[in-house]
Amino acid sequence: MTPGFDDLDRDILARIARDDPPPPDLDERVLFALALADLEAEVATLAEATPALARAGERARTITFDSSSRTVMITIVERTDNLVRVDGWLAPGAALRVELRLPEPAAPRVVTADETGRFVFDEVPHGLAQLLIHPAATEATRVVTPSLQL
Repeated sequence: MTPGFDDLDRDILARIARDDPPPPDLDERVLFALALADLEAEVATLAEATPALARAGERARTITFDSSSRTVMITIVERTDNLVRVDGWLAPGAALRVELRLPEPAAPRVVTADETGRFVFDEVPHGLAQLLIHPAATEATRVVTPSLQL
């Protein structure tokens, strides 16, 4: 018996578990986030997200992340083969390594943005993902976005 924990507390917790259970992928999300625990990185925050838009039979949504050193904007486009394409832009623009982290066992994908900051990941499966922007030689800190659902 936990001190200060009574039958009413147990009843409340049982009702919460029944009426509002945790998401089925909660364990996966926590383990995915913990994988970066030892990484020194500046965490970008969600600045803006637009709902899915349909254009010429294409569904897409745009998400913008801000940090003190960099802004990352991505557009996630639904493909007809149940995969997505991630088009991204870094501001300020720079030819930096951009890593798309996916849950195990998938290996992270790495591309280099062009000098204007544009990058693309194509044929990406739906699911949990995270972007990690590696710094230029003159910068010290990587930028990481919160986990997002593709």
